[in-house]
Amino acid sequence: MASAGRGVLRRGFLATPDVVREGRLIVESQALQWGLAEETVQAAVLITSELLTNAVEATPGSPVALRMGLVGNGLQVEVWDSSPERPRRSSPDLEGPLSGAADPGGWGLGIVDALSEAHGVRDEAEGKSVWAVVKALRGDRR
Repeated sequence: MASAGRGVLRRGFLATPDVVREGRLIVESQALQWGLAEETVQAAVLITSELLTNAVEATPGSPVALRMGLVGNGLQVEVWDSSPERPRRSSPDLEGPLSGAADPGGWGLGIVDALSEAHGVRDEAEGKSVWAVVKALRGDRR
């Protein structure tokens, strides 16, 4: 399922690891089409990656949805999943070995907090939406 209107995009997926890459590409492409600055685009792409990763981990194989839209002078990105459990901010465990070790995780909501003007969680009838707003700087289109 996909739809895009003027200043709005919605896309449905199944929560698999591949959806994170696909979501990043969709957000990047759409934000560039809307004429947003590279700084805004890259912040939105990274936030999308974090939100989709959390959704995939919370609801593997289940439906998830990506929504993005222009709101005021911001770009809102949100991800819906069917889990009622709200994401919790954690800290990465940096005590383990550095070489060959898997990423310890725990960076996600800290990254969202650092890159967004505002963010939060909205309960929905069947799950929740986690959202973030990035200041929508316009790109130079000379």
